[in-house]
Amino acid sequence: MGFFSNRKKKKEIRAAKIDDAFNRVYSQIEGIDNWNDPKKLEQYILDSCEQIIASTKAMERQKMEYRIVTRYLNDIKAIENLPKEKAKELRNTAARICELEDNLVNARAIQRNISDEQFEVISDEEDDMPEIINRFSSDEIYQAKLKRNLAYLEGEKSRWEIERSELQIQIKLFRKMAVAILASFMTLSILLMTMYNTAKVDISIWVFIVLFVCAVSGFVVFLRQNTISRENRVAIVHLNQAISMLNVERMKYVNVTNSVEYSKDKYYVSNSAELQYVWEQYQDKVRDQQRYIQNNEDLEFYNGKLERILGSIGLTDDKIWLNQVNALIDRQDMADCRHRLVVRRKKIRDRLEDHRKIVQEERDEIDRLMAHNEHYLPEIQEIIKSVDKLCGTGSNNKKDA
Repeated sequence: MGFFSNRKKKKEIRAAKIDDAFNRVYSQIEGIDNWNDPKKLEQYILDSCEQIIASTKAMERQKMEYRIVTRYLNDIKAIENLPKEKAKELRNTAARICELEDNLVNARAIQRNISDEQFEVISDEEDDMPEIINRFSSDEIYQAKLKRNLAYLEGEKSRWEIERSELQIQIKLFRKMAVAILASFMTLSILLMTMYNTAKVDISIWVFIVLFVCAVSGFVVFLRQNTISRENRVAIVHLNQAISMLNVERMKYVNVTNSVEYSKDKYYVSNSAELQYVWEQYQDKVRDQQRYIQNNEDLEFYNGKLERILGSIGLTDDKIWLNQVNALIDRQDMADCRHRLVVRRKKIRDRLEDHRKIVQEERDEIDRLMAHNEHYLPEIQEIIKSVDKLCGTGSNNKKDA
């Protein structure tokens, strides 16, 4: 490491010196106004030197990428040449990771029909939910029963009210009939007495008839009034019983209705059947969460195991295979990955060749210009020598090549 770091420091120092030389030469060339002056060629030479340096730096980057791609290809070769037992363990671990990742994706895609508010409320009473649902269902059944009872009692109350009203009308009617009978008796009695006093007519038979008719009519009215009074008392008793039972049932209905409405509002449902469905959704969601957590823990375990297996192989970069697990299982995926790397390396090699041509052409042009012109600033020679050392160009390097 010390050797490479020293070389890097020397290159940085050399590059800094070249930059200083460039600045000095440019400052002198800028003072020349005659573009036919040979000194202007020096500016072209400096531009060519800068182009050589830039191309050389690009080549260094391409070489670094070429070495990285080559290492990846070597890693693929090492994976493909693993012993059978280790290769089997690697594939099984990678297959388990793929399965767990699919499970996590599927788990995230599952949507349960339960709101966050419902989930939070039910989670606070998770242990008591079966009893709560049963009580809610019982309250609804009892509420329906009370509603039927109320309807029946309302009908009974109305029936006895109507019957009592009709009896009241009959009582009034028979009272009027009694008054009419009494008035008729008095009128006939007065008429008979008048006839007897004036005409001395025998009215005994008429008196008997009047008394008989009045007695019979009065007796009938009396019996009917007694019957109506008795029926009226019975109607009043039944009406009071209906009202009393109706009040009790109404109170029960109000209480159970409040309980049902409280459950509806608390759990955001419309009935106990919906609460049962939401409870089942809650249980499914809890199981989904537990499976998700377990899958995450298993995935972390198998990722660690895969990392240890890849580390034991001695790969250049074992981390990259954690994101390409499918290639460790499917031979076709691995072949496609190798093919992409080979194509990429060839493109890098072609770019390197293009940069080499550019550098060589620029360097040959500098030699040609310097061969035809001998008057240059002293710094030009210094810059060219430094560029040759930094970029590995020049006539000596060509002979070595």
